[in-house]
Amino acid sequence: MSDVSPHALAGTHKAAFGPQAGWGAGDFAEYLTDPKTLVIGTEKCFVLVRLAGPEAEILTLATHPDIQRQGRATAVLRDALRHLKAVNVEEVFLDVSDQNTAARALYARCGFTGFALRNNYYKNGTTAICMKAVLSPASPA
Repeated sequence: MSDVSPHALAGTHKAAFGPQAGWGAGDFAEYLTDPKTLVIGTEKCFVLVRLAGPEAEILTLATHPDIQRQGRATAVLRDALRHLKAVNVEEVFLDVSDQNTAARALYARCGFTGFALRNNYYKNGTTAICMKAVLSPASPA
């Protein structure tokens, strides 16, 4: 995305996750200055990804409530995974609340599987499910 506004991203994030859990514009401004961080999508539906060699981490995925349940998050996540595969990322990791059934279903549809739990990970005490998607096999040694 070009000319993305940290304020617009923060607005969508807070609308999607609530004012207590949503990230602020300062958080997004910091990520946008990091050359290893990508924002894929629109200001109303986006995924924020950090690259780390052959791996990537989905930091957050947010869809504004006004446009949820229209398949946009699925499309944005699939676009992100295609882009990551094209730049030779082999595995993509994320954490999702065990209470967030919609996000868990989205990630499963896009090929993510759970591999670990982090109890009491989030501020509200919920457990994080660590998930990953394998985009391409590791090169043989």
